[in-house]
Order: sequence, then structure tokens, then C-alpha cells
Amino acid sequence: MANEVMRVLPFHVSPLADADSVIAFKALEAMTVVGVSLCATVFTGTPTGCTVDIQDDTADVITAITADTALTPGTWLTPHMGGTETPVTIAAGSVVEVDLNLTGGTTPTAEFDVVVYYLAGAQA
Repeated sequence: MANEVMRVLPFHVSPLADADSVIAFKALEAMTVVGVSLCATVFTGTPTGCTVDIQDDTADVITAITADTALTPGTWLTPHMGGTETPVTIAAGSVVEVDLNLTGGTTPTAEFDVVVYYLAGAQA
């Protein structure tokens, strides 16, 4: 792990209902995802569950990062970040998407922040 440089991709999403591809971008370089943080800042419609999934070219690679309570972050962490998850490598040129999953409530929406922590290249 010598000479690794952590890169951070922060995203803020205005209130949305359950939806696919609420965030989407093309990976400009190979990236090894080592951490993800999710924090819902505001809920409407009283959902009982709030998760996000991250996809690499439409395939789920990180699933069910949970933040069911507003202002209480949920995380997905590898040993690089003090967790136990396995790092995920995404190839340069891949389309990376974040899906929002809300359950329960009446027409629920969530405003939230997602932060993706990664190392450049395939460093799993």
C-alpha cells in the first residue's frame, strides 16, 4: 500500500424518489473503490428504508449501503478504511451508476450525499 493516493468523489442529490442512475459518470481511470459513505439529509413521505447500490456497466458491484435515519451515515468500508469489505476495481471507461432504493412510506423521497473513496488503478 505504499505511495497510494486516496481520491474522493463527493455527490449531493436533491430530493428524489426511488430511482436507478441518480448519479452516473464514466470512470476516466481505473479505480479501486475502498470506501463509500451515504448520508440522507432529508426524507419526505416517511420511508422505512434507504439504500444505494453502485453499478459498474449495469452490474451491481456494491449493494445495500444503508442510511435509514436522516443524518446518520451508512458506510461500506474495506480494510484500507478500517472495514472488512473487499475492494472493488472498476475499469477505465466503465459507466458507474448509483441507484437509490427507498422502501415504505407514502411517496417517499430522499435528499442525500454519497462520497466514494478510491485508489487509482487496480490495487485490490
